[in-house]
Order: sequence, then C-alpha cells, then structure tokens
Amino acid sequence: MQRYPNLAKAISIGSVFIKNRIAMAPMNDLHQFYDPIEGTINRRWIDYFLERARGGVGLIITGAFKVEDEITRFRQNDLVVWALVKRKSAQNYAELAKYVHAFGGRIFMQMSAGPGRVVGGQSIDDGFKPVSASVNMAYFRKDVPCRELTTEEVDHIVDAFGKAARIVKDSGFDGIEVHGHEGYLIDQFTTALWNRRTDKYGGDLEGRLTFPVEILNAIKKETGKDFPVIYRYGSKHFIKGPWKDAMRGGEKEMGRDLDESIKIAQLLEKAGYDALHVDAGSYESAYWAHPPMYLPNGFSVEWTYEIKRAVRIPVIAVGRLGVPEIAEKTLAEGKADMIALGRDLLSDPYWPMKVLGGKPQDAKLCIGCHECMNRAESGQYLTCAVNPFCGNEGVISIRPTSRARRIMVVGGGVGGMEAALTASRRGHEVTLYEKTETLGGLLIPASIPDFKKDIKRLTEWYKREIDKNKIKIEYKTEVTPDLVEEKEPDIVFVATGSAPIIPEIPGVKKPFVSTCIDVLSGKRHVGDKVVLMGGGLEGCETALWLAQSGKKVTIVEMLPQLNLDIHRSNKAMLVDLLTDASVDILNGVKVISIEESLVRGMNENRDEVTVECDTVVLAVGLKPLNTLYRTLLEKAKAVYGIGDCMKPRRIADAIWEGAMVALRV
Repeated sequence: MQRYPNLAKAISIGSVFIKNRIAMAPMNDLHQFYDPIEGTINRRWIDYFLERARGGVGLIITGAFKVEDEITRFRQNDLVVWALVKRKSAQNYAELAKYVHAFGGRIFMQMSAGPGRVVGGQSIDDGFKPVSASVNMAYFRKDVPCRELTTEEVDHIVDAFGKAARIVKDSGFDGIEVHGHEGYLIDQFTTALWNRRTDKYGGDLEGRLTFPVEILNAIKKETGKDFPVIYRYGSKHFIKGPWKDAMRGGEKEMGRDLDESIKIAQLLEKAGYDALHVDAGSYESAYWAHPPMYLPNGFSVEWTYEIKRAVRIPVIAVGRLGVPEIAEKTLAEGKADMIALGRDLLSDPYWPMKVLGGKPQDAKLCIGCHECMNRAESGQYLTCAVNPFCGNEGVISIRPTSRARRIMVVGGGVGGMEAALTASRRGHEVTLYEKTETLGGLLIPASIPDFKKDIKRLTEWYKREIDKNKIKIEYKTEVTPDLVEEKEPDIVFVATGSAPIIPEIPGVKKPFVSTCIDVLSGKRHVGDKVVLMGGGLEGCETALWLAQSGKKVTIVEMLPQLNLDIHRSNKAMLVDLLTDASVDILNGVKVISIEESLVRGMNENRDEVTVECDTVVLAVGLKPLNTLYRTLLEKAKAVYGIGDCMKPRRIADAIWEGAMVALRV
C-alpha cells in the first residue's frame, strides 16, 4: 500500500501531464553551468538535472534565465553574470528535455527580467547602472540610485519574454515559470513599495500587474495558449522597511502582505496563468526566502493555503518540505496541489523514488546549512554539504574497485562514516573503529537543540546506511599505532576529529567552567546566569539553546562582531533569534579572568568589563586531534587524514574529504 498516496498522484498544469506531485524548485544554480563567454549551457548542467530526473521527480523547474541583455545589460569583470535564453543554447536545452522526458518527467524553464535593484554590488562597482520600476536605491549599494525604466524599455523586455519562450518551446521544454519573487525586477513592478510609476505599468494593483500580465500574453502569443506558464511570487515580503531587519511577526508589513497576494492570485488566474508557485520573503528578509534550519519544516504552508483557497488553478507550495510526512500532509489536507523541493533534491536526487517506493528513511535530507547558496553566491560551482556528488554528476561516481583493500577507518564522526560507507560501497573490506559506544562524533552534541533536528536526522541516516551495508564496527576501541601494526590494514583513514580549545585564562579550571560539548551532552550542570565565551556558530547556537530553556545568557566575543562564517540567511535569523531570546552580546571584549561569581574582561578601549554569572561555557574554537595521523605518516603507512583532525571546519568539508579519499583508493 502506498504510504504517500497524495505525493504519488498525477496532476496537470495546463495541458501538461505530470506523473506525481513533486517538483524541483528553481535554485541559483547557473553559475557552474553557464559559459559566460560563449553564452551557452554546458554538459554539467544537463548531467545535474538528468540525475534529478532519474530520481523520479515529476517536474523540474530550472534556475532563472534572463530573457534579454540590452536594456538591463550588465557584466562583472567583462563577463555576463546571468544565463541568457539564447538560440545557440537550443541544442543543449533540447538534449536535456529529451533526457527528462525519457524518465517520465517534465521540465519548465524559469525566466526572469533580471534583478533590478538587487543586482550584485560588484556589478555596480564595475560600472553597471542598476534599474528598477522607479527610482529606488540599490540594495547592495545603498548610496546608488536605480534608474527608472522607460515605458518603451519595459515594452522591449515584454517582447523579449515572447522571443525567449519561442526558443524554449522549440527546444522541447514543457512550459515556463515567470520569476516574480524575492524583490527581483518583476516583483519591484508589482509592489507599491518599489513602484511609483504613473504610466501603464504603475498605479493601483491592477496597473502594477500589467508587467507580468503582458509577459504572459507575449509568451502565449509566441507559444500558443496550451503552452503552460507558472507565476512564482511570495505570499509575504516580511519587510519592516528598506534595509531593516526582517519581520518576525506583529510588525507592519512595508512590502506585500497576504491579503494583497490573494488578490494578485485572483488577477493572475483571470489573466490566464496556468499555475502559481508560492514562496515567501525578499532580500530584506533573506531567511524567509532561503529558510535555514532554524525555521520549522513547512513553515509557509498556511499562507500558501490562503492563496490556494482563492483560485482554481494549481498552487505549488515550497519551503522546507523535505520531511516526507509533512509534504504528504500538505497535499492530503488540501493546502497545496504540488510541493516543490529545492535543497532536498540536492542532498538526495532520489528523494521521490525512495519516498514513493516506500523507503523514506533512505532519503538523505537537507540540513539547512546553505552550503549550496554560499558556493553559488561566491561564484563557485554548486554542490551540497551532505552530497558531494551534487554538481559533480558527470565528474565523480561510486564505481566498484578493481582491487579490494582492507581499510581501517579511525573515528565514527561524519567524515569517518562517509569514508567507511563510500569505501564499502565500492567493495573494500572496511572496519570502523570508534572509541565511544556510538557513532556520530560532534554531530551528537550539535543535534541536541530542538532547532538542530536536521543534524540528528543526518546522524541517524548514516547509522542506518552503515548498518545496511554491514560495515564492521569496533566500539569502545581507541586506535593506537600498535593496534594498526597488529591489524595490518592496507589503508588507514584517520578521522579522529577535534577537541575544544581551553584558553589559558586565570580561573578557567574552576568547577563551574565547561565546554559547549559537555553542556550540550548533559555532562555538566548549568546555572541560571551564563557567560558564553566565544561568539562563533557553536557559541551562538549554544547560547540560544540555553536562553530558550530559561537561562540568562551573555555572549562575550573578543572580535568587533559575532564570528558567524555562515550564509547570510542563517546568520540573519540566528542573530534575530538571539535578540528575541534576550541574549546579551558583548563584542570587542577579551576575557582576562574567571572569578567566583563573574567574568572579568577588557574592551577595545582597555576599559574593564565585568559580567555576573554562575556558569561559564567555553566556545573559543576547536583543535585537531592529529597525533595518530602524524605518527602513522612517520611509519610510512598508506594513511589519509579526514575532516577536523586535519583542520576543524564544517560538516561539508568532512563529508567531502571522506568521500573523495574513499573514491580514489
């Protein structure tokens, strides 16, 4: 019996039949796939989407393609920044469409008028004059005004949509999605906050919708009325005001609120759009548009439901819907007609096949870290923290080894588990040694806070896969050079991890001083007044967890600001949550001593700062545990270091290194 009958049901968007209710959401994925000199899409792009088609997704919606490069022409370092719909790429589009169709899927291309006021700051620095619906200030360069597009220029962009759509249809694509979301140029036209025009593209709501309606008409004129077009937009912008913090609730919405989004849905349906894809957020409220792990799964479904109730055309929901039960419930309760997955199809392109095949526990879910977006926004190729094969589909794969080796993996953290699993899948004889009684390493304390459930799911996934692959595990065994000599493995993977740094500060050995790891693991008592020493990710998340449990927490960070080297969405929400939890933050303060009831520090002006407390929690960094690795190197063993034992970093680094060494031995 099908456990997820609603996800498995077929649906039609316009005239296009879709085999299930699962769509791949458009993502900022074109940096790696587009040749900015030739203006074409490469083979890597085809392989990337082909893998998702193989995985069973019903509908693929590509990342945004710009339709013209004349009116809103911009370059960065003399290269085109956005992928353009071009006739010379038609053969690549056609090849991809054929592959997707061969696996029973459908594919729509997302098309955009460009970023407008949210164009990248580097492009502006390189001389690009940003444009918008009206004279608005550029988001990334707040002192730079955007030029208001003329009526004739907007007409030209509308015509460009029609011409681009013709190319897309001729290439065998099944439809188009118009990108009207997140405060990009089309959204700037539809929103009163940014549109103060007096021509046909301005005025009341119907006037502001003239741009997307004319875009639809231009597309239909070139492709025919049966060629389906989706409109993607946000149910709420969550904007308090230009460049202010995101709304969390209760404040006055300066952008578009839900009531207006409902009216937009009705007007777009009347105009002839075939479906709506409902998201949330804007650049001013990045974490609503790019939800981190701190937002609950399915957080925006109720807003989508309000829009669905107002129209008869299909409505697609999106926003952390990767937990199969939540995705199924969304459809079962009639809250949406389809669900769209973005990052969960990066972490596991076979999510649809596994879930609909009755093995949802086998799907490797997204952990909400935004490693994918970090890379894409920095110009690197897109990949996934927990799936190193993402974006590398035609480059690396798990292939059977031609010579089975006996491999000793030392350490059952995430890097060691990935190495053991990948090596075992290739046919090597693997034994995993773990000095404690369970696998997971630092993932275990990291998954304790309720807002870190994604990390717990990842840990449990690895445990199940290791068990399924019957990998031998030696628990409560600390590996020494002598044990390595005794076992005589062909290869040793050392993934011994890292340990907290204990700073040399007077009072640091007092009984009320502990590390984040010990506190999260429940090994140490925590009083009511806590000083969290260190404002990195570990310290901030531990501080939030303690504050949410009723503790009075003060973060003391020696740098001028919190040391959060994470994606802007995750950082913005974490800082907001710390504020909401009344966590005090003292930046630019160096702790000089820990005393019986207080921490004594010194600020940048060399003034003394004291904070009363009954508990001090250390989060000043990690040090690699690499003694075994270095010793084995000296013995000329075939040894590879993985993850934190080489240098403490992110989950993504440990998984990448674990997979790569296992693929190459």
